[in-house]
Amino acid sequence: MDSGTLIAGRYRLDRVIASGGMGAVWRAEDERLDRTVAVKVLHAGLDGSQRPRDRFEREAKTLASLKGPGCVEVYDFGEEPDGDRTVVFLVMELVDGVSLAELLHLEERLDPERTMRIVAEAAEALATAHRRGIVHRDIKPGNILIDADGRVKVVDFGISLFANRARLTPSDQVLGTAPYVSPEQLRDKGVTGQSDLYSLGAVAYECLTGAPPFDAADPAAVIHGHLYSEPPALPADVPVEVAGVVSRSLSKSPEERWESGDVLAAAARAATTGQHPVATPPAGTPMEATAASVPAAEEAPFTPLAEPPVTPPSQPAVVEPPAEGPRRRRRMVFVGLAVVLVLTVITVLALNPFAGDGKVADDDEGTSPTGAASASQDGSTTPASTATSETGAEGTSAAEESSAGGDNSDGGSEGDAETDGAADGGSNTGGGGDEDAGGNEPVQEGSGEVPDVRGQTTFDARDQLNAEGFSNVVASVGYYYITPEPEHCTVIQQTPGPGETADYGAQITLSFHERTAEGTSCTW
Repeated sequence: MDSGTLIAGRYRLDRVIASGGMGAVWRAEDERLDRTVAVKVLHAGLDGSQRPRDRFEREAKTLASLKGPGCVEVYDFGEEPDGDRTVVFLVMELVDGVSLAELLHLEERLDPERTMRIVAEAAEALATAHRRGIVHRDIKPGNILIDADGRVKVVDFGISLFANRARLTPSDQVLGTAPYVSPEQLRDKGVTGQSDLYSLGAVAYECLTGAPPFDAADPAAVIHGHLYSEPPALPADVPVEVAGVVSRSLSKSPEERWESGDVLAAAARAATTGQHPVATPPAGTPMEATAASVPAAEEAPFTPLAEPPVTPPSQPAVVEPPAEGPRRRRRMVFVGLAVVLVLTVITVLALNPFAGDGKVADDDEGTSPTGAASASQDGSTTPASTATSETGAEGTSAAEESSAGGDNSDGGSEGDAETDGAADGGSNTGGGGDEDAGGNEPVQEGSGEVPDVRGQTTFDARDQLNAEGFSNVVASVGYYYITPEPEHCTVIQQTPGPGETADYGAQITLSFHERTAEGTSCTW
């Protein structure tokens, strides 16, 4: 499309003011009604398997169904031939302002009061959508517009989830923008209104710090952060009330976030006055779900949000503590019982006829008191089975000390691993190397630089680390949604990271991608 093109006989295109994956937004003149409008034109040549035309029409219908101060008004939608192709267009209200992304690019950080006002208005716009059964799924600074009067508009519902509509994306495709996407979207566990509130919390965090909560060049590191890590603390100049609003929005569990966009909006406004209109339940306390979860395999009806009651800011909610007397008495009873139990255990141990500080006789067949024996392939006992399990004053046996260097995936002791190793000829894949005659793997002293083993299989990575002296290597499955999908057992992330210095006996954790269709275990 070129400047000056006339669409539908009335919309004269002027200049491109924004462009995204689906289309370009033009500033245009409606020559019939003599007003300036925004015209979004679908890009030509998009992948037909993604059904771009249907998605574009859905965006038009979604926007047209939303009415509220934070919603953009839709004027027209249609298509017309243009040579050998069809032009699909959407005409809407022109927001004369900038996106929050542009604003952050110019100012880097926003003050807490301004941030909370933007969050409040965006949350109210999302509440309007959620009541209509619509989840945005791609809240980010670029999709929040701020007009010349400072009012907030939420735009780009192109990948929104609409109740009672056919799913337009494969059930295994994760939609959203990595720095702001919610954990449940990454796990493909279905999205609700709380997913949008998480993303809005990530936007608020960026407004206050200048960077998203998980900011890294490696997308896998960003995804891992959303799933498992807490974001770095907010700057010291952020009031504790504002930090509380953001922290609750970024809860990993949807049930621990704000009940609705309206409740978040009220809390954001109250945070700048130091008042608390909503009592914050402790972590893990179930809350009323804002919408029915949408399963990964099919799109279920989306329950609109109910209007939750909100205590007026002038009447902050106060939780009265329970009477101290009964609680104190119960605590004293529990303490008394604990003391009696401890004394009983000490008495039993003192009278234990098996306790002692002597060695087990060399001609005793079977296991040591800790049961850390192993048998060789020909049936004879190895030194580990007949020898010496000393119990010192600390109560720690030699066999227990040998097993403290690492864990086995089946929860067994090092002695169990030795038994398995002897049965198959003496090798122990769990250790990544040969064992000595006593069944204990020698640990190299000192420290070294951890090599980069990402992209290898867990087994190849373990072998390389073992070869360079790192003997305590464990593998842990991660949740990674990367296109194209990595091979089964591929190491995506490692801790400590490449180039870091670590003791040779320190644990090296390999986080790997697991394909559910594959039956081969990636751990040892």
